[in-house]
Amino acid sequence: MSRLTQVANKGDTGFFVEPGLDWVAGDRLGLLPTSYQWDTFDEVFIESYDSETGEVVADRTLDYYHFGRETSTGDLYSGLDMRGEVVLLTRNVKIIGEDIESWGG
Repeated sequence: MSRLTQVANKGDTGFFVEPGLDWVAGDRLGLLPTSYQWDTFDEVFIESYDSETGEVVADRTLDYYHFGRETSTGDLYSGLDMRGEVVLLTRNVKIIGEDIESWGG
């Protein structure tokens, strides 16, 4: 997961997230809503990602506006960071527990 470091406007094909991620072309991303409407999310595939600048170029234009800012908004909103979250949907994490004395987990 990352956060938008700049505003991403409806119709944009590029947007900025944190630099230094291991995202690659072909990865699927979800840009979560930054409004009161729960269904204003975008789903795109990465065409390119610059790990030095954090610039993502997507395979299509965004359907919605997403708020972003270089630094957290926590100081303005009682600790709440309002920047849009961008989640990597391509890879999964699987956690397998170990059965020890029938306790599992």
